[in-house]
Amino acid sequence: MRSYKTSHSWTRYRDLLQGRFGISLTREPLETWRMIRGHNIHVDHWYPEGPAKGTMILVHGGGGNGRVLAPLADFAAGLGWTAIAPDLPGYGLSEPTPGFRWDYDEWPAIVAQLADETEGPVVLLGGSVGGMTAALAAQASHNVSGVIATTLLDMGDPGIFRRAARWRWLGAVSLIGFRLMPALIDRISLPLWMVAPMGAMSSDADMRDYFRKDALLGRLWVSSRLFRTMHARKVATLAPGCPLLLVHPGADAWTQPELSRPAFARVSGPKQFVVLTNGSHLPLEQPARDELHDHIRRFLAAV
Repeated sequence: MRSYKTSHSWTRYRDLLQGRFGISLTREPLETWRMIRGHNIHVDHWYPEGPAKGTMILVHGGGGNGRVLAPLADFAAGLGWTAIAPDLPGYGLSEPTPGFRWDYDEWPAIVAQLADETEGPVVLLGGSVGGMTAALAAQASHNVSGVIATTLLDMGDPGIFRRAARWRWLGAVSLIGFRLMPALIDRISLPLWMVAPMGAMSSDADMRDYFRKDALLGRLWVSSRLFRTMHARKVATLAPGCPLLLVHPGADAWTQPELSRPAFARVSGPKQFVVLTNGSHLPLEQPARDELHDHIRRFLAAV
């Protein structure tokens, strides 16, 4: 099995976290593999020092993998929570089931199953598209006590889909292709840097370069069917069945806060929308990072 321990992707990311943002991770995750819905899913486990208060499942978006969320996993473990971060099918080190058709619906289904198989309180934390994935997973699970999201994007909305694409014209052309020739679109695979604005992930030039060029990120080839089925998932109402905290980066050059408001308005149940002082799509900058930590800390304490 492949491991992040021997991955240049992880070594480079850890060095950038320390050198560019002063983030020193205090733990090394335990890597495991779990068969879920026929996929061999790579899962990072970050453990607290003593008995765990609960489990936080971290859900990556369409431009990352579970290891990218390491700073939040390490922080959660420091608060006394076990943090687990899966690589969802097609991303990171996970091995999709043979014949996997890049169906987005697999993502929330896998997260929901992970939650259902976990003892004690479970909180989902989703970054980027992972925010909506987490909300959909909570809706399908019977064991989620809260959802935290950095964005809440309804990719079924054509306007939001266009603005989330690498270029708006690409988003518009993709929508036409989804409607007129889905079978052809499904056969097309592209590297992520051509599909998503990976350079907007961070305000730091070195970190932007990392996300654009890393083999497990910007240079990862992804089937267009993932995004077509993501767009096909229309979200009329979100009913996660638990409190939802949306903590949106205030200086997100990829998905501005207003893109999350339509979906947030359709969330039923307790909810809160917070815009951080600054912070890029991956909010590592200060003071956004400290603000994010404060909101997570309070939310977990309430759970």
